[in-house]
Amino acid sequence: MVDMAYWRTMLDGAGVRATRRRVLVLDVLAPHARPVTVGRLHAELRARGEQIGLTTVYRAVSSLVDAGLVHVFGRTGEAAYRLCDPARHHHLVCRVCGLVVERFGEDDLDGFLAEEVYGVCPLCVGDQDGTFHAGATAP
Repeated sequence: MVDMAYWRTMLDGAGVRATRRRVLVLDVLAPHARPVTVGRLHAELRARGEQIGLTTVYRAVSSLVDAGLVHVFGRTGEAAYRLCDPARHHHLVCRVCGLVVERFGEDDLDGFLAEEVYGVCPLCVGDQDGTFHAGATAP
């Protein structure tokens, strides 16, 4: 858990009111290297003992996406979210384990404005038996 003052400063810098719910959502979302669903965020908040509704989590995530602090990733049938640096960057997304790595640099790739680039991460490339590496979850 990060110092809550850090999240409040981040929200203020993005021009978003630092409500308790938004701060809690950021704090739960931060440790995830892979995008997570609102359902999972809600479950983790409830496991912490927070009395928060699913709709409230959706609203908090939506405001964080609008502020550029959270990125939404399309998944089969359900959106997933990940905390993001607000500076312009690309996402390298592993198709096998769902790991997301941020890369800063050239925006123009042969005329394309890249946002997400899909491939296979080095750990998954090394898995010859087709299983996920330690700590990976299916995308």
